[in-house]
Amino acid sequence: MVKPLNYCIPHLTRYSSSPYTAEAFKESVIRCNCRSSQLRESEERESNSLQFHQVQKVSMSMSTTSHCASLRGSTASSTRHLAQIVVTAAESSQNVNKRISSNIAQLRISNMQLHGRDDDIKLLRSKLRELTKKKDGDEEDAAKNHVGEMILVSGTSGTGKSALIHKGLGNHAAKSGYIFASGKFNAKLLKPLSAFSDAMTRLAKYITTENNKMGELSSGGPSMSTIIRNKIQNEFDKEDVEQLRRVLPGCAELLGTRRHSVRYPSPQADAAAAELLRTRRHSLPSSMADAAALIRSGSDSKLGDVKRRASSTLAGKESISQMHYAVRRLLKIICSQLKGVVLLIDDLQWSDAATLDLLKSIVLDGEIPRLLIVGAYREDEVPDHHPLAFHIRELEQMNVTITKIRIGNLSVDYAIPLVAEALGMDDDDSKVKTLAETIHRKTEGNPFFILMFLRSLYDEKLLQYNFGAMKWTWDEDAVNSKIVTENVASVLVNKMNRLQEDTQRMLMVASCLGSNFRKSAVVEVMKNISRSEMRSSMRSVSSTAATMESSSLLSSDLTNSSAVRSFSCTAAISRSSSESLLSSDLINSSAERAYASSIEEFEEEGLCEVDNEECRFMHDQIQSAAFELISPEQRDSFRGRIGSILLQTLSPEELEASLFEVVGLLNCAASNITDEERDELAEMNLKAGVKASENAAFDTAKVYFKTGREALGSRGWDVDYRTRLDLCSHGANACFVTGDFDSMNELIDEVLSKDIDTK
Repeated sequence: MVKPLNYCIPHLTRYSSSPYTAEAFKESVIRCNCRSSQLRESEERESNSLQFHQVQKVSMSMSTTSHCASLRGSTASSTRHLAQIVVTAAESSQNVNKRISSNIAQLRISNMQLHGRDDDIKLLRSKLRELTKKKDGDEEDAAKNHVGEMILVSGTSGTGKSALIHKGLGNHAAKSGYIFASGKFNAKLLKPLSAFSDAMTRLAKYITTENNKMGELSSGGPSMSTIIRNKIQNEFDKEDVEQLRRVLPGCAELLGTRRHSVRYPSPQADAAAAELLRTRRHSLPSSMADAAALIRSGSDSKLGDVKRRASSTLAGKESISQMHYAVRRLLKIICSQLKGVVLLIDDLQWSDAATLDLLKSIVLDGEIPRLLIVGAYREDEVPDHHPLAFHIRELEQMNVTITKIRIGNLSVDYAIPLVAEALGMDDDDSKVKTLAETIHRKTEGNPFFILMFLRSLYDEKLLQYNFGAMKWTWDEDAVNSKIVTENVASVLVNKMNRLQEDTQRMLMVASCLGSNFRKSAVVEVMKNISRSEMRSSMRSVSSTAATMESSSLLSSDLTNSSAVRSFSCTAAISRSSSESLLSSDLINSSAERAYASSIEEFEEEGLCEVDNEECRFMHDQIQSAAFELISPEQRDSFRGRIGSILLQTLSPEELEASLFEVVGLLNCAASNITDEERDELAEMNLKAGVKASENAAFDTAKVYFKTGREALGSRGWDVDYRTRLDLCSHGANACFVTGDFDSMNELIDEVLSKDIDTK
């Protein structure tokens, strides 16, 4: 049995009067430490090294103190002082030892290998190799080999679609000199082109920041990023650059500033986009065509203002066509300078129509070299009438080659090595096999469920690490008797209910911000929401049958309400003026430490991946479980409150960048707000709708315009006719583009029925 590092403390009295106290303690500590290191070297080499150096540093300090004490004489005072130093050093060593023990006794459920996916990995990598089959100069053959092809990976939730693509394809692509960039849709966010924009942002960031890896020309010429930027600046006109900046804001640095104008695309060059637009097959009835013509001509004085507003963006399909063409040209420039680019668009079951149309346009373009588009979606959430299913059928009818990979649950033969890897044990161990077979039977081989089941065993102390045997142990009867719920979210909720209350609160806020969120945004909300509001919004303990450990969270309301815009989404959660405001430096410092501790717990518990400022939930199921911490009756108002805080605290630039997220949160609480708040909510939806229209996402824009009209109501013609008119005119244009002619006709009739002064 390995003695703990504080084993020498009981012998302190024996050494306390000796001039060799420090040396004796140092020798004892280092001897114990070395014995521990020999047993743990294979698993915790770095942690043991940290422990050794810390003890060594403390011991050196003790040695100096001991030497000074011996020069002064072995007085009682110096002995007591020395004893205090020894105890402090021992306690410090013990704390380090506890951290090491804690690290050893953790399940290894992050960055795991792929099990049972060898054939799928081979297929993915074979498609990657095809990107570079074309040699320079073989442009015609290159286009012929690449046109009309994409990869779609499907499966149910938890089967490992994203892991397969990231680890089986993405990591290999990066090692082979390709660029792999991904974006993910969020079920709770109505943001057009969000996943594609995120993927392009990562692609642009890699190009602009990884110049050394990209490699400078051997002749000492410009870097690859400079070459790409110069080509973009030379080949795009001002209008296209501005549109790309709106659609792909994360590519602004790569786009640079325009230096030359170019001629507009020829009809032949834009044939693919024209073909895409024809696939919508919208036919305009003559009566509605007359109404649309009236809007565009502005011949009626009442509709003159409508016409001016509708013409602020390119009319309908022309705007879509130009945006598609600009994005395809951008991809062509980027991909032609690189070995290859892989774009993953994840969770396509939550995609917006604008993204599906854009992806179709890209796949149909045969002039973009060395680009591989990969999509992933949950097959059980895409029925035949789903827009994604419709687009897949259309692409197949156009003779597009779609490589479909369907992944399912693991067989028991692959569940065994998965469990063994998580435990750090040999998969030939009979006890591991028995445990894996039991877990497989209870989870049906779903990889995510398997790992969550293991984690629940660990959390409930049914699975424990034996430091004497240096391996995991468990009670087989207890494991067999454990009931598995079909809803993995409830398992995760129970897990989260065992976390610190501070951490639970931050998880609640983060779950409302999306699968990806910024730490600063979560902290900003926590600083400006009261403790009583958070508690009133939390699900009761009895609803999850779990015990919550309470701890104080130092948060405060806004210290100066007049310094920010007043937008309270619901009266039920309005801030109480009687609450004390905690604003001292000491309290703020304590709060910051509490927030940092909660973020660390996110990572330690395997809930989130933290990369400096950016965070992301490790799985959609984890985000859903965090959202379940919020009381069902308070969810809409809680999200509205978060939107209100962000609206108040974000800078104008930050608000513009997060406009869709903020408006989406505010809309959640639209059913219980005052008339004044409705007016402001209508204006926010108008801004979001206009921005979506500028991005050629008219389906999304139509939703925002409708929400704005509903918030304002018919009273808008009396109190704010300008906003109501804008919502109707832009809404009519969006309905026209998307083929919703009944709604367009209703909006036109509404405008015509009002006596509006448009001067």
